[in-house]
Amino acid sequence: MLTDSSVNITIMKTSKHILLFLSLFLSVAIFSCDKEDSGDETPIDNSDQTRRRGLVAKYSVAGNNITLIQSGPASKGFFNESRQKEFWSFFTSIIPAEARSVMKELELFADPEDGTAAYVAPLDQNNLSVWEMGHNLDFVWDNNNQFVKAESAYTSIHEVAHLLTLDHTQVDVNGNNCGTFHTGEGCSNSGSYINQFFSRFWGDIYQENQQIGQDDLEGYAAFYRKYRDRFVSEYAATNPGEDIAESFATYVVGDVPTGNSVASQKIRFFDSFQELVALKQKIKANINFDVNLNNIRGVRSQRFMAQKGGKANL
Repeated sequence: MLTDSSVNITIMKTSKHILLFLSLFLSVAIFSCDKEDSGDETPIDNSDQTRRRGLVAKYSVAGNNITLIQSGPASKGFFNESRQKEFWSFFTSIIPAEARSVMKELELFADPEDGTAAYVAPLDQNNLSVWEMGHNLDFVWDNNNQFVKAESAYTSIHEVAHLLTLDHTQVDVNGNNCGTFHTGEGCSNSGSYINQFFSRFWGDIYQENQQIGQDDLEGYAAFYRKYRDRFVSEYAATNPGEDIAESFATYVVGDVPTGNSVASQKIRFFDSFQELVALKQKIKANINFDVNLNNIRGVRSQRFMAQKGGKANL
């Protein structure tokens, strides 16, 4: 696994940001993921293993370095600073910095009943060069308090695929009357990954997909069953954006498909881009643990179908 001694977390006071939870501010302290905490830091109570719900912490991101913006009520107990550092060290050891250069904020939260394992969103709807990524730590650690490396890696790759396919180099927020695929953020560039993916794989089924109500999870499940050989997972069938992210994650961690189904073609689609081939090789070299795609898909499928409202952000 790649390690980097430059992975640092800076904790500082800052103004309160209004989210769903009350801000808790910590005193100024600096520590490194590679060194033991200095003696003047607030000691972590490792005896408190309570898994609280809500915001854990929000950080600004600069490469491998993160700076605390806000600490939430779930930052005490099990999801303490040590585990926040552990997650960030894991994430940066898997995902090369160049693949996440537009990621400028990290939100860590905890909620076992929220099917959202992770998400990305632009920090400014008019500027797709700055993004936030969120991770639900209740899915990073299982019910036995064990770090779930395989699914956490898959989820991280999925979210990075969104950054790679939706950032300012791929999508124009000022575009109107698209002649290309509209991602929701803007008009995709004609040569963008997602527009090429959409043109090749979604042209004949997109309108049918768009007729499904946003909250109609059974409708998406039926759509997936109808076109099962076209998708690598149920979640991929919700829309082209999730499809390309699921396909890319499968491309990176899975075996090279030998069949000629549409799903297999989607996985091989990324071989047309040398920069994505190189990224796959880097990520795979960083994974030194077993990844069972069937197990991951089973867990994510259950989580997706358990949602009671809205499309899950896996």
